[in-house]
Amino acid sequence: MTASGATVTPERLADRIVETAVTAGGLVLCTDFDGSLAPIVEDPDTAREVPAAGAALAWLSRRGAAHGVGARCPTRAAVVTARDAEDAFARVSLGVEAVVVGNHGLDRLVRGRLSLAAAVVPWIPVLDAAQVALADALTVGRAPGARLERKRCNVVVHCRGVEWPGVEDAVAGLAAEVAARTGLWLTRGKMAVELRVPVHRNKATAVRALRRGPWLTAALCTAGDDHGDVGMLALAEAMPERGTAVAVIDAETPEVVVGAASWRIQGPLEWAATLELVVEGLRAA
Repeated sequence: MTASGATVTPERLADRIVETAVTAGGLVLCTDFDGSLAPIVEDPDTAREVPAAGAALAWLSRRGAAHGVGARCPTRAAVVTARDAEDAFARVSLGVEAVVVGNHGLDRLVRGRLSLAAAVVPWIPVLDAAQVALADALTVGRAPGARLERKRCNVVVHCRGVEWPGVEDAVAGLAAEVAARTGLWLTRGKMAVELRVPVHRNKATAVRALRRGPWLTAALCTAGDDHGDVGMLALAEAMPERGTAVAVIDAETPEVVVGAASWRIQGPLEWAATLELVVEGLRAA
């Protein structure tokens, strides 16, 4: 483990991930997208992976990866994100065996097939109404400059780039009012607040599902940078011999994220460099 509050180099972190994977005889690697694989940007539609990260994930999820073809051990790679699964898939270079879990675990894309939690469906009209209510409030001047983003299972109010005192609290207050009327769940993120359908799935439950069957004894590496990632970081953190929880940190990283992971790396570029080195370490000689 690292010292409290310390960050590590990509070389040291990659050595840890490779060592635990080879010792355990397998690796499940689950990474967030925004702020982890891709730098945070003002407009979410412009977010793209760091190319080196995509290339590494493509190898970790190539055909035969689950059987360890061409590698020192089997690997399973997944992107676990708040985005719609197919949206994230379009922004990352992945192999045929990759899994993309979207909307905090509510949808999933595997080999081109999208599945959605059945419990979400009755909440879609409620989410539509919440979107209208938030749009109306912004139109009349509540939280000037804030922007809406609609996803399959949530609505996000962004305030990145809006520079007036108290904007984050104003956005959170507005969202809380709509949440109270609709029964949707409210979560806060980096310069954003989200209303999501109240179905008990999250990134931690998604990672547990990915570790079923033969993957249960594999090493686990999880990486993320925001509130929604804490649960999956905690899963790896609870496995001191086989788990590596990675906080991908920057100046905005919430303290709860930093505290959830013993391994910390500086931003998506260093996480991409780490993934490149993991591939180097796991390739068969």
